[in-house]
Amino acid sequence: MKSSRARNPKKKEYFTVMIVPGPNSRVRTISISKSAIKSALLSILGVVILSFYLVYEYHDVKGKVWELQSLREELSQQKAQVQNFALNLLDYKRQMFLLRDLDTKLRRAVSLGPRDKAQQVLGIGGPDELGLQNVTALGEKKQAEALKEMSEELTQLKGAASRQEASLQMLIEYFEDKRSLLASTPSIWPVRGWVTSRFGTRTSPFSGILKFHEGMDIAAQTGTPVVAAADGVVVKAGFSTGYGNMVEIHHGYRIRTLYAHNSRLNVKAGQRVHRGDVIAYAGDSGSSTGPHLHYEVKVNGLPVNPAKYLN
Repeated sequence: MKSSRARNPKKKEYFTVMIVPGPNSRVRTISISKSAIKSALLSILGVVILSFYLVYEYHDVKGKVWELQSLREELSQQKAQVQNFALNLLDYKRQMFLLRDLDTKLRRAVSLGPRDKAQQVLGIGGPDELGLQNVTALGEKKQAEALKEMSEELTQLKGAASRQEASLQMLIEYFEDKRSLLASTPSIWPVRGWVTSRFGTRTSPFSGILKFHEGMDIAAQTGTPVVAAADGVVVKAGFSTGYGNMVEIHHGYRIRTLYAHNSRLNVKAGQRVHRGDVIAYAGDSGSSTGPHLHYEVKVNGLPVNPAKYLN
């Protein structure tokens, strides 16, 4: 390759390129001006710089697009979570409404009376008062505002739940007390047999004079099981003049029962018994004209008619 320059400085300068294809081929020459080469080099350099810039911009935009897509997916997940939370909150409010309604019905059924006014104002309303619009419109309003509203409602719901819990606890205690009272109230026959002498004034079989009979006599064969008429604690178990082998049970609520003239006993003083437990066996011990059970019920220390408690 040879190069030549013009001797006249005012003329354009050229680069001459000689091409020799082979030994027997014609030599070819190409002349390129210096300014053209500079322009070409500048163009190539510009293309290279532009290419690097475009590649850089492409990767930068690609990263931003990926980041934007990731943010969109995250926002979509958060929106779904907010909507799910709103629906759960609505469901809790419906359950609270049902509990409050049940509380009111139970109080009416047992004549317990309404709760205090402060407790009645639960501020939760019916199942539609949350406003389904708040749930369905989450896409149209800022999630921060929706979360703030739901947070306030959740705080109110917690307070309402606490008051409702206190009210239901009161109902539970009331029913527990009623259950205990029912378990402690004589309600079954202490022995299977037939009534030979009822509660009230009668002619004494021993003296022949009128005398108040404080219990009920139930004829039964000797050895017939005698059972507790209700839950309670045995306060007496042993022989007593007149009553013979007797058992006395304290049931609570100022209720006591007495079982007399037994052939033998099956419990001891201080023992806790339940309704239906065998406590003795019928007989004719003490002042008795034949095998039977003398059964008494006392309330506040006063004898009452046992027939009222027999089913």
